[in-house]
Formats: sequence, C-alpha cells, structure tokens
Amino acid sequence: MNEINKKKSRTLVNLIGVPLLLTIIYLGNFYFTTLIFFAIFVCTKELSDICEKINISIQTLWLYLFYILLYITHFIPKQDIGALLYIDLLSIAVLLICLSELFRNTETPLRNISITVFTLIWIGIFLNSLILIREKGYEITYLLFLSVWICDTFAFFLGSKFGKRKIFPRISPNKTWFGSISGFVFTIGFIFLVSISDLISKDVLEFNIVNILLMAIIFGIISQVGDAVESMIKREIGVKDSGSILQGHGGMLDRMDSLILVSPFFYIFLKLVT
Repeated sequence: MNEINKKKSRTLVNLIGVPLLLTIIYLGNFYFTTLIFFAIFVCTKELSDICEKINISIQTLWLYLFYILLYITHFIPKQDIGALLYIDLLSIAVLLICLSELFRNTETPLRNISITVFTLIWIGIFLNSLILIREKGYEITYLLFLSVWICDTFAFFLGSKFGKRKIFPRISPNKTWFGSISGFVFTIGFIFLVSISDLISKDVLEFNIVNILLMAIIFGIISQVGDAVESMIKREIGVKDSGSILQGHGGMLDRMDSLILVSPFFYIFLKLVT
C-alpha cells in the first residue's frame, strides 16, 4: 500500500471508527464489553502470529477459554459471583497452560509458558480493566480515551516536526523527548479544561491538583510507556505492525498498546479516589 492510499485508509478508519467507538462507550454494558473482548481476542491472535516468527508458541486455546469465562462474569450479578475472583480463573489458567506444555514436547517450553501467561495478564486482564472503568460512568471512560488520544496525537506530530533527541533510539527511533513532553503537557491541559468545564460531576470524580497530576502521569506518561513496550516487542521479533486489520493503522494491538497499561493504573486510581 503506497503512502497516499495508506493516508486515505487511515482517514476512513478514523471517520468511521472514532464516532462508532464513542457511541459504544456511551451505550456501555453489553456493547462496550463485547467490543473490548473482541479487541482482546484480536490482540491475542496478532501477538500469537508474530511470536511464531521467533518460534514461540502461545497457547491461545486456554487464553480464549479464559477470556470467554471472564466475559461471562460481567453479566452475572456481583452478589452471585461469590468467591469467583480473577486469581481463581488465573490460577486455573496457569495450571492448564503448564500442564499442556508437558504434553506438547516443544523445544522452548519455558518461553511458551512465560509468553502465554504474559499475554493473559498484559492483554486479557489489563484490557478487561476498561470494562470495570466503564462501570463507573461513560464520562470517566471518555476522559480516559480522549486523554490518551490527545497525548498520542501531540507527541507524534510535535515530535515529528520539532523533536531531535531520541528517547529509545534502538527500540522506537521516532519517539523524541520533545514529542513525549509535548504529549504530557497537552494531556495536563486537556484534563484541566475538563476540570473547569463541569463535564464530569464532582460526585463522580474530584479534580483537585493531586488528582489532576496523577491522571496526567497515567494518561501522559504511562500511556507512552505502553506504546514503547509494544514497540520493544515488535523490534525483537522484527515486524513493523502487529497486524493489518485496521487499514493504514496496522493491527489492533498497535491501536491498543497505550491503553493496555493505562487501563489498570487508571482503575486503581479510581478505586482509591472514588
């Protein structure tokens, strides 16, 4: 795909995808939960496919089963779940992964188990936090997505135009200190504008100086760490994109990388302050 066609595809995906995502966030419940788990399944498939290039075999069967069970728990009344916790499902999943590896007779069992469990946590559990955040309100979820998009957008454009000094020249040669700091500064500005606009009630989230700074760190710094982590993984494997499901944007994992680390930390933040 040449550069012109790639830009056209990227624009089309944005014009359709962004309004659709914002609508699904607003609708919440079944629609948002289903969308996030669709993304989890696709991200896992993409990571599995690219890991095969370096002879790592992710046990996707057990991961998909874990995701299905985790998906179902979101539609069971909390009081009926009882003692069913993530640690229960996670413990069973890890046991099955280890047991299966005993019978697979592969040359890299430790790597297979390690990356499978890493995928389970990094993609499955971390992205599941988005659903828990949505349960606290669509306004909070909008704040997360828009903040991360603003950070990513300004970090990319200002870094590309004015950035000189690279942060991770070996891992991600396009990321610069100027771009990274710009993304962080504009994220703070956006959160501040939200705080004085009364778009989010103080009963939902209080925007004091400490909370604003903590959210800026989560959305403006941790999001960039998430992006760099995925770049590091792709650099080791030797691929440019995780997949091609989103024309002009690469794979689903390429679009979710920042949210993967942001989601659990923002959920922890919300649990502490709300």
